[in-house]
Amino acid sequence: MESIPTPMIEPALVQEMVAMLARAVAREVGLESREAAALHVLNEVGRAWLATDLARHDVESARVTVDGIPHRRHERATGRYHSLWGTVEVARYTYRRIGRRNGPTVVPLELRVGLIEGATPAFAASVAQGYASMPMREYERQLRAAHRVPPSRSTLDRLAKRLGFVVAAALPTVEPIVRADEVLDANAATMSLGLDRTTVPMAEPLEGDSPPRRRRRRAGPYRRQPPPPITVAYRMAYVGTLAIHDRSGRTIATRRLAAPAHEGPDQLLARLGAEIAHVRAQCRLPVAIVQDGAPELWHLMRTVCAAHRLRPTVELIDRFHLDERLAAVAELVTHSDAGVAVLRARWRTMLDRSDTAIDQIAEEVGRLHDHFTHWKHPRPPRAIARWVGARLRKDGGSHELGQHWGYIDGNRHRMRYASAARRGFPIGSGATEGACKSVIAARFKRSGQRWLEPGVDACLTLRTLHLNDRLLPCFHHVATSYARDVRQV
Repeated sequence: MESIPTPMIEPALVQEMVAMLARAVAREVGLESREAAALHVLNEVGRAWLATDLARHDVESARVTVDGIPHRRHERATGRYHSLWGTVEVARYTYRRIGRRNGPTVVPLELRVGLIEGATPAFAASVAQGYASMPMREYERQLRAAHRVPPSRSTLDRLAKRLGFVVAAALPTVEPIVRADEVLDANAATMSLGLDRTTVPMAEPLEGDSPPRRRRRRAGPYRRQPPPPITVAYRMAYVGTLAIHDRSGRTIATRRLAAPAHEGPDQLLARLGAEIAHVRAQCRLPVAIVQDGAPELWHLMRTVCAAHRLRPTVELIDRFHLDERLAAVAELVTHSDAGVAVLRARWRTMLDRSDTAIDQIAEEVGRLHDHFTHWKHPRPPRAIARWVGARLRKDGGSHELGQHWGYIDGNRHRMRYASAARRGFPIGSGATEGACKSVIAARFKRSGQRWLEPGVDACLTLRTLHLNDRLLPCFHHVATSYARDVRQV
């Protein structure tokens, strides 16, 4: 949130408040007890001030206009509002829209001060950031450890989800405003893009379960019913990144985007395209696409590039994925750990030195495949051939070796790392792989977690904004929309 100017307080007033606080905690023994008592007193004072400040913004006239729309006074009731100091109850009037039967009611007090889903702006921003960072159980513990007075955990959870829905709905409007204020780093030399997929545990009803029944009016006392049975299914979420690198290839900024499986990649691709356009409007950096070899992901990335007339300078398969393939090949075709190490080291050195090395490696792996499957070429030493050939036949290694060879041979045009590294491009998809962990794994795959679609939508929106350092600026723009022009008639 944009910084709020700190009010100037007269030193004499500060000294008076200190003296009053000292009298309030004078009976406590030990600094720990005095500090806890002082924090409790400050919470009580803050809560009392908040109740008084909210009450003075209530209106009592027979009619008001809200953004020019007339409303008639409806009834007086008590509202509960949450803050970092605790929950306060304030008696205030509600008003109903004129000219509409059973029209919507509004609370002028809430609209005049800009309360956000029944919470003060500071508390709502804290809840949104807490929900983006951790489960509400842990967030509640942290608030209590800081001697704050949060509402119940269920209230926190409902508030967090509502805030996530509101921010997600406003995102197409507020994110471009926040993005426009961001300036490209002066050391930026290259830009890399990447897409990946990772799993999210989703709670889904068991197959064959009947749809939820319509809620009926309760005739007797409330009895808690067991929740409907569910199953946990791991669905693939999309994660995309735009990373800015300096001349040495070091990442200096990353934008992380994500979309759940039920939403699909369209909105993510639109946001990624907006990020690309923002960077290119400031400087047309050379672009590298670095990701794994999944054909679907390359098709989606080509779609984004075509939409923005972006021609990548290089396209690379993540070097780590190739190294994994080559390691598996080396283990299949050698008879000792020393042989595996020697073969892998030779291949790595070749890839570091020359772009054409991958052509030589692909041909070599192809010859090895022929050696140990069809025996079309001169055989290797008899002892090694007997050991390796038996292993390939027994473990299905011949088919596995063929798969590795097909992958390397089919993607060799994206495996030319030497010149890309010399030009300062990243040769690994560390930014995208890291985003899969920071965006999804660290928040959505904790022990015992499972998500419903509305919850994952709300939290994922807040999570990506938080990791992109945009949550509080975006939330500030959303918060201002809660204030309305309320006038007494």
